[in-house]
Amino acid sequence: MTKTKGTKITIGIICFLLMFMVTWQIRTISVSESEILRLKNENELRDEVNQWKDMYNLAMDKNSELRSKIEEYQNASSESNATVALIKKELDEANLLAGLVDVKGPGIRINLDDTKAINQIAIEAGWYDPNVFVIHDSDLLMIANELRAAGAEAISINGQRISSQTEIRCVGPVISINGAKYAAPFVIEALGDADYLTSSMSLRGGILDSLKQASIDVTIDKEEEIIIERYNRALTNKYAKPFEK
Repeated sequence: MTKTKGTKITIGIICFLLMFMVTWQIRTISVSESEILRLKNENELRDEVNQWKDMYNLAMDKNSELRSKIEEYQNASSESNATVALIKKELDEANLLAGLVDVKGPGIRINLDDTKAINQIAIEAGWYDPNVFVIHDSDLLMIANELRAAGAEAISINGQRISSQTEIRCVGPVISINGAKYAAPFVIEALGDADYLTSSMSLRGGILDSLKQASIDVTIDKEEEIIIERYNRALTNKYAKPFEK
């Protein structure tokens, strides 16, 4: 009986030890698996973080590249805009000098009329020499030249802008200006220093004084603002070509 009891005790101890060992092994395996999973998750997370870092660095490099291109385009655009502005300014100045744009500014207005003089002389004398008491194309040409010499920046006669290609010539009893025919009265407008233009055109023995001596009605008015329209015909050159040395 005692032997049987000792055997049972021994078997019990062995079973306990086996149970303990199995339990410890299971725990050890669980801890190992948990550690493996933890390490695996950390590695995967680390890899994912590294991937995001690589993507971020790539995006930053691309962003820097795009910023550099934008700055390059902006600089090129600024240079281009400056060049275009300079070309436009030069073109505007050339068109202004050529009379191809409408202009306004201070100046003078000269009125010439030979109608009253002709009629009065015809009544008083019973005759008149039309070559003496009428306004000629040469008179208008001389007035335009004197205005240019006095610094006039734009000139018109009866609304016709005077340009480098303007012709002023007699056509029978009228005067042709830019192909349009006019008889007296003539209105000549000029932009510039009104005081200086008036003084220059009022000189004794000058063209206007000569016209007054021929009984032509002449008046000069200073104006704060005169509008002179552009030359309304095409400027063309058939034979003259640019020449570079």
